[in-house]
Amino acid sequence: MSNPACQIQHRLLDTLPGVELVQARYQQFSFDKHVHDDLHIGVVDVGAQQFMHKGQRYLLAPKRLSIINPDEVHDGQAANDSDYQVQLLRISTTSLALFAQSMGYQPQEFFLRGPEIEDAELYQQLLTLHYAAAQQGTPLALDSLLVDILSHLLKRYGEHAGDIVGSARFSPRMLAQLKDYLLTDLSRSYRLTELAALFALSEHQFLRRFRQTLGITPHAYLLALRVDYARQLLRTNQPLSMVATQAGFYDQSHLTHAFKRRYNITPARYRQQLQQCAVFYNTAINGTRKLSSSMNVELTH
Repeated sequence: MSNPACQIQHRLLDTLPGVELVQARYQQFSFDKHVHDDLHIGVVDVGAQQFMHKGQRYLLAPKRLSIINPDEVHDGQAANDSDYQVQLLRISTTSLALFAQSMGYQPQEFFLRGPEIEDAELYQQLLTLHYAAAQQGTPLALDSLLVDILSHLLKRYGEHAGDIVGSARFSPRMLAQLKDYLLTDLSRSYRLTELAALFALSEHQFLRRFRQTLGITPHAYLLALRVDYARQLLRTNQPLSMVATQAGFYDQSHLTHAFKRRYNITPARYRQQLQQCAVFYNTAINGTRKLSSSMNVELTH
């Protein structure tokens, strides 16, 4: 990553669990390759952003949206020398699936077609939601805006999860199995032989398939899960030292260093923003179960 973001603000919405709004304005800033554990729907209302997704370049500009599904490797930077401002909607796949069921869809995990779409109506709806949240709009108005947006997304761009064709890659089901296995204890020191055995593969076969599926190493993926889980724990009132331990970091200093590198904000400041700007969830968390989450992670090989 290059220089820090000029401004960044996080807000939680309590309409649905696992929904977060992010506004960030960047100056001479670029993201390295990173992944998320939830869906990211982004719009730019100042300047323009270009990003790589599965080896292709895309441009995020007015009236366009970026839709990045979980575990899709991508980057991001300004399209020119000017500043750019991103308005981002994060939602967990679990929350999206539950919302889809409320619309009458069969229970299943949903993904959205992307990574770039041109939809002026949806673009305006998203901007309206972000601006209303920033101005502390009424809860009823925010509820209605979010429901309209999610309905629009599912009706026009929703797809249920399916297996990836090709034996050289992990299917979404296999990747979910691996993720659940790692999340059972993020503090453990895993070995490649152990992970490969989950799928009756050799170490070489596992590593090759993993890299072909995600474009990163298993170690980088585990680190991403740890940082992301720490972000979820920050929505509770647990001390930062306890958050660090539960997320698999050596200590609070290690957590702060990793979190700041990946989110351009300290854990303490992130928690403060959530407390000041949105409903602060006090959900009890038992063990290391997967929660609604998001990763913005520098990935190293």
